[in-house]
Amino acid sequence: MIVDARTYTIAAGKINDYLSNYSTNGLPLQRKHGFDLAGYFTVETGALNQVVHYWKWESAAHRQDSRQELNKDPEWIDYRSSNSEGVIVSQKNRLLMATDIVEPFNFSGTGSEKSFIDERTYTLSYAQAPAYVEITKKLAMPIIEKAGWKLLGYFTSITGTINDVVHLWYWESQEQREKLQPIVTNDPGWQIYQAANGHRIQKQENRYLISTDFSPIK
Repeated sequence: MIVDARTYTIAAGKINDYLSNYSTNGLPLQRKHGFDLAGYFTVETGALNQVVHYWKWESAAHRQDSRQELNKDPEWIDYRSSNSEGVIVSQKNRLLMATDIVEPFNFSGTGSEKSFIDERTYTLSYAQAPAYVEITKKLAMPIIEKAGWKLLGYFTSITGTINDVVHLWYWESQEQREKLQPIVTNDPGWQIYQAANGHRIQKQENRYLISTDFSPIK
């Protein structure tokens, strides 16, 4: 699976209008042309006034064909013009490749009103992503699964910053995260995992994402 992960910065004070227009007019047109939405979020921590959306594709070629058809659609052209002036400040994306650590987006949330996604991006040393993923699968995931953490997806980067791994964690609330986090970090096996993989990490970033009303992940 290929995932198109997108971040749009919206003008301050216009994010609600943008989301309303998009869910009513933009999203139905994308679905008409084969776009498969995994999750659509606003940002709680980090750079604000942003929306983040994850799209599932069978392949890069599938994505290319669907996008070409969408961009020819007169209704899509009209929709885009409604956002052209003073609404979308900037856009960026990165293509990600799913790993076999977990089936991507197989879990869609519990519907908790306090839920959020912890999106984490770790930049690794050159050519270390395959080894990092394998060691994570072997040493970290048994501890994490036993503790009850919910992993939505675990990916490596294709475009953007190379040698990134991106992982999405679902939490029902901050209280749940604070309760379950120490179960993992205090496990003796976690120190073994960190010793085996920690030296591969050059940089770590995260942000908390909140599901929109129309996001498949709740």
